[in-house]
Amino acid sequence: MSKPISDNISDPISTIPSADEVPAAERAARDKPGRPGNMPVEGVQGFGIIKHHPSPFDPVEQIDEAFAFYEAHGYVVVNQLSDVELQQLNEVCDEFHNERGAEIDVPNQGQLFFPLLNYPEFDGTVFHPKTLPLLARILGGIEHVRHIEFNYRGWQPETSDYGMVYHPDDCSGGLLTLDQRQTRRPYGPPDMLSTFTYLTDVDETAPCFAVVPKSRRTHNIQQLRDALGDEYGEVPIWGKAGTCCIVDRSTIHTRHDPFVKDPSKQRSRRILHHVFARAGELRNEDGSVRTGNGQPLAVTTWAFSRGLIPKRLAISDDPAVARMFSLWPSHQQAWMATDFDEDFVSDPKSARGPTTGPYRNDGSKKE
Repeated sequence: MSKPISDNISDPISTIPSADEVPAAERAARDKPGRPGNMPVEGVQGFGIIKHHPSPFDPVEQIDEAFAFYEAHGYVVVNQLSDVELQQLNEVCDEFHNERGAEIDVPNQGQLFFPLLNYPEFDGTVFHPKTLPLLARILGGIEHVRHIEFNYRGWQPETSDYGMVYHPDDCSGGLLTLDQRQTRRPYGPPDMLSTFTYLTDVDETAPCFAVVPKSRRTHNIQQLRDALGDEYGEVPIWGKAGTCCIVDRSTIHTRHDPFVKDPSKQRSRRILHHVFARAGELRNEDGSVRTGNGQPLAVTTWAFSRGLIPKRLAISDDPAVARMFSLWPSHQQAWMATDFDEDFVSDPKSARGPTTGPYRNDGSKKE
């Protein structure tokens, strides 16, 4: 075993041996990269070792407790949206469902939509007063918080897919290798945070967001189970509408299928997914620049609206808004060069109003 890393997070994953310390035969069996290695039990998402999270924290009144829980586990569940906010946001979701229909159905994802471009009703979810202070604390200060993605996801029985594999998301814009993530000192603040907010009640009859706590330093749950021992668990996030899970983007997670298997008894689910990056430079204990500081997402043809920022936000007169939306992907810069030409973003996964002609990006091409 390699020596434990001294940092500001109690994380036993630091004791996982590096690849060159593991015999090739064992490495092939126990260190499978990515998705294939995270299907250890046939017909089961993960190992099926289910554990539970505590009651959601109030992120205002219990910010210290919520932050401490995040630091220990790589995720935290909080109460966010009010009943009034939920009603207003669901009404807008109804609108784009009615307008776009099957155009927002994506294989393996359910319904996928990018509201930020044409739905200012969702702007406030980025700056939500109940969660933004906690996000800022995790990322090292409000001046370091940058928004990079916002999407809506819907799931419906019989028409949406099942069986998503446990997986981590890239946490560095493609700059951070697994080895670098396992050995950097200190571990935090993280490079990217995701928030998953329920617009509908989620219980055993609906698919839920699920996490593997303390998985931020690895990509493989077989390896993780060995490292954590009895601590290992897969945690379904159940909660009423308005519940929000804040998670390090590199934490292993999935959309867990309903625990009730009869489709006639399953319920649909709506969720908002935000991604925030940390701007600014951090250095390791040895003084070297820490690889992986927040980066914009890469351009994806089939989801062209992903990461794009509308004019009202990208060049806002409010300095706090302009700062939040100042991390621009390459296609954002190309769009701005056209003075935000309305025809530039022709993506059914972001459009508002009736369809009025061929799309520049119709969802048929995938990268």
